[in-house]
Amino acid sequence: MIGLFGVSSGSAAVKPAKLPLLLEKVEAKYTAAKTMKADFTQKNDSAILQKSTVSTGKLSAKRPGKVRWETLEPDKNLLVSNGQKFWFYQHPMFEDERGQVIVSKSSSTVPPLANALLAGSFSMVRQMKIDQKTPSRFALIPNKKGTAGTVILAEIEIRLADKLIEKVILEHKGGNHTEMTLTNIQLGDDIPDSMFTFVAPANTDEVDPAKERSTLHSPSKSPVPNRALPAVRTP
Repeated sequence: MIGLFGVSSGSAAVKPAKLPLLLEKVEAKYTAAKTMKADFTQKNDSAILQKSTVSTGKLSAKRPGKVRWETLEPDKNLLVSNGQKFWFYQHPMFEDERGQVIVSKSSSTVPPLANALLAGSFSMVRQMKIDQKTPSRFALIPNKKGTAGTVILAEIEIRLADKLIEKVILEHKGGNHTEMTLTNIQLGDDIPDSMFTFVAPANTDEVDPAKERSTLHSPSKSPVPNRALPAVRTP
């Protein structure tokens, strides 16, 4: 994840901008806590399909690099990373079906930008232009081509009373829009490392991501969709 927001190959290094004071305080709070848990509600607007989908679930993160996205509604799926390996699992839709899991060394399912903003790792995005819109809302604009994938604009909303990250909005090339809202946010809870590994149930098939690439773009199936995220299959 680190380095995604640097300058492109062959360019001279750019001195990172100083973070706004509020973002520095939020980052310090999240760094000291080391863990974060929250419920999430995510709304995805697809420009191509001209439709919106809403998913809900639970998010956990633990420094360094561990994350667990568990989508509960409308379709259950699970993304887990121990910082080195990623598992993306879809539950069987019916009793006589088999589940499916994609295993990879790097994640195309949750982009580094979304992870960084939700986890309060703002130092990772200092190469972006940061514009404070209101006392609690910041806009981040990539200033180097390709440094944030398909994202052309990101916004974050901070709850001023306790300096917690409440909302992340991503605008993508092509008109797709993702809005993630966090509630019941808890910092500093003890989360065992076992929460960030995945042991596949017996009735599970491991899917080769390369062979499934043509079917890995269903916005309704991924914990953070609308960014060319993989879904194992579409019902």
